[in-house]
Amino acid sequence: MKNNRLIFNTRIYPQLENLVVNSMAVSGGRIVAIGDYLQHSAEFKSYVKINLKGKTIVPGFVDSHTHFYYFALTFGRVNLDGLDSLDKCLNKIKKFAAKLGKSEWIIGGGYSPDWFKKRIEPDKFMLDKVSFGRPAFIFSKDQHSAWVNSKALELAGYNKNTPDPNGGKIERLSDGSPGGIVREGPAINPIHEIIPEPSKTQIAKYYQMALKHAYEKGVTGVHSVDSSPHAFEYFTELAERKKLGLRINYYFPASQIPNLIKNKIKFGTGDDFLRIAGIKIFSDGSLGSQTALCFSKYMGSKNNFGIEVKSKKEMLDEVTQAAKIGLPAAIHAIGDKAVSNVIDVFEKAPKLKGGARHRIEHLQLCQRKDIARLKKLKIVASMQPSHCPSDIKMVRKYWGKRGSDAYIFRSLIDQGIDLAFGSDVPIEPLDPIAGIVAAVRRARSGTRDVFYPVQKITAEEALYGFTVGPAIAVGQEHCRGRLLPGYPADFVVLSNDITKIPANKLYDVKVLATVLDSEIKFSSGDINF
Repeated sequence: MKNNRLIFNTRIYPQLENLVVNSMAVSGGRIVAIGDYLQHSAEFKSYVKINLKGKTIVPGFVDSHTHFYYFALTFGRVNLDGLDSLDKCLNKIKKFAAKLGKSEWIIGGGYSPDWFKKRIEPDKFMLDKVSFGRPAFIFSKDQHSAWVNSKALELAGYNKNTPDPNGGKIERLSDGSPGGIVREGPAINPIHEIIPEPSKTQIAKYYQMALKHAYEKGVTGVHSVDSSPHAFEYFTELAERKKLGLRINYYFPASQIPNLIKNKIKFGTGDDFLRIAGIKIFSDGSLGSQTALCFSKYMGSKNNFGIEVKSKKEMLDEVTQAAKIGLPAAIHAIGDKAVSNVIDVFEKAPKLKGGARHRIEHLQLCQRKDIARLKKLKIVASMQPSHCPSDIKMVRKYWGKRGSDAYIFRSLIDQGIDLAFGSDVPIEPLDPIAGIVAAVRRARSGTRDVFYPVQKITAEEALYGFTVGPAIAVGQEHCRGRLLPGYPADFVVLSNDITKIPANKLYDVKVLATVLDSEIKFSSGDINF
């Protein structure tokens, strides 16, 4: 579609107020014009005409919270997501291990004791039995815990004399030795960092698989918050060869701040495809691992309020340092105390310029009195709707009545807070339509168990969160997220008008085609360009 094309007989949502048009002209990777019945205009006489026969067009979806490099690597790892028993997890790991070399690491993720029919926390001995001497590292579904075997612990130098690191926890056996579960980055990273990287050939293969999946789901851009030191290097290499395949706004781990300052890497550095957006900080853990930092203790626990991964002072120091080169912070905060702590930090942080916006990642539990502070500081709420239906059971179990303050999409929108929606892939699937459904229904697929329906939002609002919202979050609302003249020709053709059908029919909406920079990246065969 690099040549001149005019698409007509369609419903186009440019994402500008309530505007809906039925035709769009595209040339050289950009949108030239939108309007009604442009196919009859002499101005576009030479354009190739494409009749979409009433299909719907929306801007390309942008997932505002991904670990895209890590997501690509998962295509070569064992996936335990959705398995409802420890035995099923162990059997799948055993089969996966049988295909590996004798010294290769077993790497995977996705297990969740809260989804087992009988809740059991695994240990290193269980993993030892199916790994046959190989080191093994399995992330929990929320990636705030890791299940490791004896060999992995040995290689990392973990023993009964290894202290719990600040902001992390090593679960122990009765004799004080590590039991096989480590929680939060400070305890996880020393093991995770010794895992060998796949070969360049393998990474290239997995990355293409990740791109293919993204295109099939209508994704044309992501915000990536990868912690791997190799992620940005890989993205840069691809971008230089014009092979990146997505528009990526990148957030560096906070540990990279000194290097960023040294190299004067400022907010917005980059090009149309790879751009520096800020730094990523962790303030607490997660709900699934019961490490999200809360004002009240977890129900059923003796004295567990979660884990403060970084203190307010530590976070403020990092935010202040990053601000020297204009970089905003995206800070992970799930528990209500963590959210409050992060707002305290942003209140004291230096002011930003040039469209840079601080953001809170996840914001799953929030005191109502903190909403006004979010608005005053213009903090972006970077949230993942798909977490809501997935977490209903755990919210009720661990947070109880506090659940009324969880995933408060409606309250935030009504108070004028900018929302940027994402998936947190690979924690949840990379699938914006599933995210839209989750925000609209607030219930698991196939059930009517709606989680605080007062917090439902409309499909239009959810669509905005996956198009314009991500652009606002990175200061690009003037050039991304909409279908307007001069904007890139990044758009998705849908089987149905997602804004008009009943909520229970949203599951039926399919991506028929994905176009990025005027190039057709995916077509279901139902659309003839």
